[in-house]
Amino acid sequence: MRILKFQASWCTPCKNLSKMMEGMEIPFHVEAIDIDKDNDASIVYGIRTVPTLIMLDEHDNIVKRVGGILTKEQLTEWMTI
Repeated sequence: MRILKFQASWCTPCKNLSKMMEGMEIPFHVEAIDIDKDNDASIVYGIRTVPTLIMLDEHDNIVKRVGGILTKEQLTEWMTI
């Protein structure tokens, strides 16, 4: 499993989410994708808002996704499979 974290340098909620995630023990590899630098990935995954988190399985199938800012509790629950 891995998590794609779609974000932008100008996005305050993205910065807040990144800071929150830095302080957490996350059981998956997290790949940060700047939507302004990698527009192709944004199109492939249908990103319409940032931040957006997408969990992928070992075959790169989408397991689940969530958009917008989350509390630490919501993020922890979201990462539970």
